[in-house]
Amino acid sequence: MSRTVAEQLAERARTHPLQVALHIPVDSVHRIGPTAHRAITFEKLHWYSDMLGHGLASQGIVPGTRVALMVSPGFDFFASTFALFKIGAIPVLIDPGMGIKNVGKCLSQAEPEAFIGSTKANLARRLFGWGKASVRITVNAGTWHFFCTRATDELCKGAAFLLSETMDAKPFPPTIANSLCAILFTSGSTGIAKGVEYTHAIFSAQIELLKATYGIEPGEIDFCTFPLFALFGAALGMSCVIPIMDASRPATIDPAKVRGQLRQFRCTNLFGSPAVLKRLASDPAADPADYASIRRVISAGAPATPAVLEAFTKLLPAGVPIYTPYGATECLPVANISSVEILNETQAMTEQGRGVCVGKPVAGIEVMVIPITDGVVAELDFQSLERERRGELGAVARAPGSEGIGGELGTVARAPGSEGIEIGEFVVRGPVVTPRYFRNPQATALAKIHDPTTGETLHRMGDVGYIDEQGRLWFCGRKSHRVVTEQGTLFTDRVEPVFNTVDGVVRTALVGVQSDGGTTLPVLCVETPHKLGNRKWFDLTNRLRRKAELDPQTAIIELFLQYPGTFPVDVRHNSKIFREKLAVWADKQLGPKWKGGPA
Repeated sequence: MSRTVAEQLAERARTHPLQVALHIPVDSVHRIGPTAHRAITFEKLHWYSDMLGHGLASQGIVPGTRVALMVSPGFDFFASTFALFKIGAIPVLIDPGMGIKNVGKCLSQAEPEAFIGSTKANLARRLFGWGKASVRITVNAGTWHFFCTRATDELCKGAAFLLSETMDAKPFPPTIANSLCAILFTSGSTGIAKGVEYTHAIFSAQIELLKATYGIEPGEIDFCTFPLFALFGAALGMSCVIPIMDASRPATIDPAKVRGQLRQFRCTNLFGSPAVLKRLASDPAADPADYASIRRVISAGAPATPAVLEAFTKLLPAGVPIYTPYGATECLPVANISSVEILNETQAMTEQGRGVCVGKPVAGIEVMVIPITDGVVAELDFQSLERERRGELGAVARAPGSEGIGGELGTVARAPGSEGIEIGEFVVRGPVVTPRYFRNPQATALAKIHDPTTGETLHRMGDVGYIDEQGRLWFCGRKSHRVVTEQGTLFTDRVEPVFNTVDGVVRTALVGVQSDGGTTLPVLCVETPHKLGNRKWFDLTNRLRRKAELDPQTAIIELFLQYPGTFPVDVRHNSKIFREKLAVWADKQLGPKWKGGPA
């Protein structure tokens, strides 16, 4: 079996004790010239997390204890996470960017018994009563108690003193591969945030898949703008450079500071959402020399647009790819594609309404397309479906619960002008599939499928698309975002790219609005560089209508709305369009005149 994340750290500390694990800015990052950073070696990170683990255990945090962890990316985040893994406690990770009320709801659902947070997070906990009903142990990250039970530095020093005096360091309990390791909450961008259960085995499988898929080697220098991936970086033996940024608002990252750190440490790996890449690519002072050491770029959180990929590629050394992995909090990675394939081949097909190609499944991951249904699919013989798809079965496999929706594979949802493309929901099998949502059986039933042949748990991605003859996945949008009309079903990521090529359009978003007669009206929300006056908006609308008429799947769209400002986006990566909010806005804008009611 692969080693756990904590065991990966211990091994690196043993074999390369003096290699720097973390480069942490001492103060703000200088835009010009080197900046003072605190260098934390693998040996020190391992030792400190060991001591902190013993200190936390002395406070009653034992295997199975759920611990809310709300610490800014940096030394305390890494040390606390590794310490909890070593103890066998369960860190509960919640994105603070989702808002005060939503954080409170997530904590109420997870019912953590302990809370480790920054001073800011502990202040919010006291002010808003986060976890009040369940939290009994509070720890402040740093040297100051701040009205908490203990501080991390105090616990670490206390454990180190006692262990040096008695020389009786009890080993941490052995790790059980399939035991609960962490609870990671989804961003809630397409519904209520849910706690995803991770086991130690799943984290280990993710590390192995990332290493194999991207050829990541120990000793590389990683610049990561997403804390969880930075945690993987340390487990992969990379030295992680901690950026100065608001992790809950990655789109606001300062390009000049990024350039300064990339130059100073000669980073080889860069991880950022499409919003981060767009921000860096639009930097007027950007210089390819700043990115000369980069070997690969990984961008996740949403499909990166060809325009962003093309612009950012110009900053990279020749031949350096931008990888855009496909997956979700519940299952990652699933598939992978590079900027070379997108820009040279699939971009043109995307602009023609074929969907967004997210590449082939990574090694060890299998993907199947099943008929679209909003209901529960309790069981699915994955192997039989796969053999049927390849033409090895005489009978057509039927997905349980798909009755009434064209239940046979091959009669799934049809989009106008789809020319035989069979669009269904992606279902994934593999070692990174998470088993369930924490204390949420209803959500688990809707997202998970039992394979009676193998006993495995399969994950429904909630995304719709199809698999082409080369085995590549084509993403057509979220299942919940499809717009079902009398003329056919429209999918966001087949429709929007067609209009995004129109001059004067920043991006578009397809939503559905219910008419008073009960039918659904497809509406295209349009984001423009700036507010257009009536005449310019009239001209743009005419060009959009002419574009729509060229394709059967877009010809039924007659309503276009100019959105005032930039589209609302998800809080985690600042990249996914928040279509739920746009649908409410569009409904208000149209009013009864367009919806069939009295004007």
